[in-house]
Amino acid sequence: MATFKTFLCVVLLCVFQVSLSQPHSLTQKTEQPMKQFSLLVRVPNSYNSDQAEEVFPEWEKLLDEWQKSGIYVLSFAFPGESYTVSGATKTVKKETVLSDNLKVVSQVIIHAKDMPHTLDLAKKIPVLPHGGSVEVREIPKPIVLTK
Repeated sequence: MATFKTFLCVVLLCVFQVSLSQPHSLTQKTEQPMKQFSLLVRVPNSYNSDQAEEVFPEWEKLLDEWQKSGIYVLSFAFPGESYTVSGATKTVKKETVLSDNLKVVSQVIIHAKDMPHTLDLAKKIPVLPHGGSVEVREIPKPIVLTK
């Protein structure tokens, strides 16, 4: 009888140790999958190269911070001229499209858990104090980068 009790204690001890090493549904935090968001950055039409040079170090610092924390996916600037193709006749015009006197100058793709988190991140964009704006949209089908 003593050996059965010893055996039972050993089994219970093993089960207890295994259960301690496994995450419990009550204590385990489930990580919400990260979503991708597009930050479409606009500046006033009057925004000039001196202002761009002024904020460039802030951009570098922000993107470096986002890269280190795994937020950053990719970004690209839209310098120079732009063209539009429009209508059934597919008319091409060399023009900058303005919305509320703002032009698109860059796009940044980031990872974030949800829209409120993304909006907090968008508030760090360095052109905002210069009259800029950031349009934030969730990307429904995430971008997958390949090498």
